[in-house]
Amino acid sequence: MQILSGLRLWVTRPSQQAADLVNLLHAAGAEVLPLPLLEIAPPADLAPLQFALANIGQFDLAVFISPSALDAVFARLPGPWPQNLPVAVVGPGSERRARALGVQDIICPASQFDSEGLLQEARMQSLAGKKLVLFRGNGGRELLPSALQERGALLTLITAYQRQPPRFDLDHLTSQLDRGCDGIIISSSEAAQHLFQLAGGEALQALQSRIYFVPHPRIAQTLIALGAKQIELTDAGDSGILHGICLHFTKPRQESR
Repeated sequence: MQILSGLRLWVTRPSQQAADLVNLLHAAGAEVLPLPLLEIAPPADLAPLQFALANIGQFDLAVFISPSALDAVFARLPGPWPQNLPVAVVGPGSERRARALGVQDIICPASQFDSEGLLQEARMQSLAGKKLVLFRGNGGRELLPSALQERGALLTLITAYQRQPPRFDLDHLTSQLDRGCDGIIISSSEAAQHLFQLAGGEALQALQSRIYFVPHPRIAQTLIALGAKQIELTDAGDSGILHGICLHFTKPRQESR
């Protein structure tokens, strides 16, 4: 029997990033509703991105804040990625995407998959005078760029894409809640905020009573502030999220035997 058979789970990632996780959940027997809470679009001004890519060889290190940043950059890269230009990423999803795009030299945290974890890596320490480019979406945390500049890096910040709110409305959200939801996978604090801002009244109460699976404590803290009462912290990456979901739904069955 498939572990997640009979369960209906929501995957709220941007559509460009959801396929692998959706396939894993399907393989485990779950019914999956893709419900993107963020949409990825080109930046409002493409000129800085295009200029940085035309001169990509001048940099000593390129930092990518997400798989979306990697996709946005490599889609517009005018030539091959320079072989001697290392790439730094914050988590296993970005690491896998970078390797799939042909990058060989990748810096990624060993365990703590966030900006703080990346900053602990040995190769991120001695940056004085080095030219770095950081590709990210609009907005976001300033911790990483601030820390890189404090370490003496000559940092160029590039908005490679912009995140937009979901395209569905309250009626669609309510109809999906009525159909049933055994768990919601949230991959960013911003996505959680969009979801709860969209809801109201009974829909808000229904959302607050659902189970949320999140890969980072910061997302859990956001959900708690929004009134969510059941939150399961999983490991990072698609396999880590799947493992956490399977543990949650199988543990009670094992204990009841």
